[in-house]
Amino acid sequence: MAPRMTRTLMLAATVALLVAYFPQNATAQSLRGKTITEIVNYPPGGPTDIEGRIVAQHLPDHLPDHPSVIVKNMGGAAGLIGANALGESLPNGETIGFFTMETATQVLGNPAIRTPLADFVLIAGVQSPLVAYMRRDTPPGVNIPSDLMKTKDFKALSLNGQNSNTLNLTLSLDLLGLIYQPVPAYIGLKEVETAILQNTGQMANTSLSGWIGSAEPALGNIVIPIWQLTPRGPNGDYPRSPNLPNLQTFEEFYASVKGKPPSTDDIRYRTLRTMIDPQLAMFRMALLPPKTPADTTAMMRKAFDELWTDRAFLADYTRVMKTQPILVSGDAGQKILAEVGAVPPQIKDFLRDYSTRMTSR
Repeated sequence: MAPRMTRTLMLAATVALLVAYFPQNATAQSLRGKTITEIVNYPPGGPTDIEGRIVAQHLPDHLPDHPSVIVKNMGGAAGLIGANALGESLPNGETIGFFTMETATQVLGNPAIRTPLADFVLIAGVQSPLVAYMRRDTPPGVNIPSDLMKTKDFKALSLNGQNSNTLNLTLSLDLLGLIYQPVPAYIGLKEVETAILQNTGQMANTSLSGWIGSAEPALGNIVIPIWQLTPRGPNGDYPRSPNLPNLQTFEEFYASVKGKPPSTDDIRYRTLRTMIDPQLAMFRMALLPPKTPADTTAMMRKAFDELWTDRAFLADYTRVMKTQPILVSGDAGQKILAEVGAVPPQIKDFLRDYSTRMTSR
């Protein structure tokens, strides 16, 4: 027998032995008796945490060998503390993240970022609009959304000055020409709600789940929703979310008080939409560390796909969040992550200067 053929047969025999020795579901078996840590990049009690805990409760039912899942809150620095921790975790499937997407810090190139967003492996995402809301007793009184235009010198509360939560609200208010005081000083949106309740400030914004599941029931008739910022539709427009059919979009509000839609030539509006569109398309994200093996990624994506058809999960989610989640698949979500890094230099420069001027007011 020729030496080359002999080596080929020996190699084939070795491969066959390895396949027999190591089961094909080695990744699944590696979860037997394991505990998966789900990092949530905002503090306990906020909308990200609430959604993340519902996921953690039901996810074991869809993973091989049903490992336990525990939540670890790592809030602070606009979600970067939790993101950096996940980025430095072993890519073995034992650590996942359930995050609110944060685009502004990525666009601005925050030096605290140790793992760029596009480097993470996307498991699944959840689409969501943002809701801007205001205290009804803000002088001279806000009984309908358009009354916002009569107010001045109110305080707009948000997270830090390089956070999308802050910048999308201040850019919107600046486009409308309002006089207000930005207060970018809070760690999480639950703290913002408390401050609004205490009348420390008068206006804020939050996600769909944060509004329906937390802010609206907590603040009752004290506040009124003003507009929703929605994901870009397939035709390039910004339709109302099916979960908020009776609340006008920012574009509708702007047109109703200004007599025309916001101009796409306005650098503020272009910056607003460039920054916020990827986030609204996938507001919550389930992530794996960079370089997670393909089989582990496939296992996790399959589990989340099944989770979104799990009646028990959907019943708990709807009961707590008062809305149905809109799933973004892993493949589609990975493309959205890639878009975050592809921002024109003009937008980056404007946002950097805007953020600096806004925080120095």
